[in-house]
Parts: sequence; C-alpha cells; structure tokens
Amino acid sequence: MVDLKAVLFDLDGTLIDSEYFYFSNWQPILKREFDVDLSFEGWLDHFAGHTLVRNVAYMRDLWNIQTTEEYMWKATREAYANSNMKDIKLMPYATELLHFLKEKGVGIGLVTSSYRTTADTVLGAHGLLDLFDFFVTRDSVTNPKPNPEPYLLGAKLTNVPYESIVAIEDTTTGTTSAKDAGLFCIAASKHVVERERLKHADLLVSDMGEIKQYFQKWLVSSNS
Repeated sequence: MVDLKAVLFDLDGTLIDSEYFYFSNWQPILKREFDVDLSFEGWLDHFAGHTLVRNVAYMRDLWNIQTTEEYMWKATREAYANSNMKDIKLMPYATELLHFLKEKGVGIGLVTSSYRTTADTVLGAHGLLDLFDFFVTRDSVTNPKPNPEPYLLGAKLTNVPYESIVAIEDTTTGTTSAKDAGLFCIAASKHVVERERLKHADLLVSDMGEIKQYFQKWLVSSNS
C-alpha cells in the first residue's frame, strides 16, 4: 500500500486515447514517402510510446529508411495540423479518476514525452488543464523517457516524499522511466503485447477504473 500524496500521469495512451490518431497520421506518410505498409498492430508493437527521435532511428533499422528527424517532424506536424487533436477522446474513467484525486487533495502532475502544445490542446479541449498542478513535457527535459529525467523532475515538483508518489503509465518506455526514477508505477493497458512488456510495473491493471479502486482503498487505509 502507498501513502498516496501525489500522482504523476503519462498522457498518450494513459489519459488520452491518442495512439490511433498518431498511427492514422504516420501511416499515410510512411506509405506515400517510403512505400511502407504499417498496420495499427504494427504501430502498437514498434512505435507507440516512443519519441520521434527514437522512431526515426527505428525506421532506419527496421526498413533502412534514410530520413531525418527534421523531415519527419515537419511531415507529422503538418499532418497533425490538418487533423483535429481536439477530437481525441479520453481513456475510459480518466475524468473520474482525475476529479476523484483532486477532491481528495492528492497532487496531480503530467509527465509526458509529448510537447506542451499537445497537452494544452487535448486536455484543454476536455476542460482538464486546471486539474494539474504542473506539467513535465518534452520541452521540459533534455533526456525523454525511457530516461528517468522526466519522472525525477516530476517527483521534485510534487514536494512530497518519493514513497508517496505513484506514476501511471501504459508502455514499457514510460514504466522504465518511472521505475528508474525510483517511483511506484502502475501500468494500465488492455493490449496483450504491451501487457507482456509491462511486468516490471509494480501493479498492472486494465484501465483507470481499476486504478481508482486501488486509490480508494489506499486513501481509506491511510486515514483510518
């Protein structure tokens, strides 16, 4: 049981159901520019949860695609701009969990490999920005996940002991970052392939609803 004082949330795939959005924007670029057919399952297996820098390197290793980070940045950002990120849905029970924690006085932070503009756009569209005490985004750090730097910064910003902080993730990349930062990590995923990779998490669940149930028990126990 954790003496819960603060929760650090990942964004993509954890709070927002964004992976299909990213896939649907990358897939036409890969097909048009490099004649690569990528399925959604392939995206989840090889690209979800990683930074653009890592994915460009992986494209080079996997398909011998000789492109640059700058080119893929421009191509994907243009695609995102022509789509509507405000239409990205929240993951089930995300809103309920965030409001529950806020009502209980638990600190809430965002620790994501996405840029601040993305977090502002998507969370702002759902009216959730004011629930967060701080944001650690790709703009905030030199070394993104799986490096522990994002969670080390997030933990520092909570101003509570490490043993009172819980990180919530959905990929092995983020879970590795949280665990290497010395934090208790709950991983939430329904994807079979990803769940196999998440065994280093302290707790593995299917969705935010299960996490809320754990938090309710922990908060009741700590107050009794």
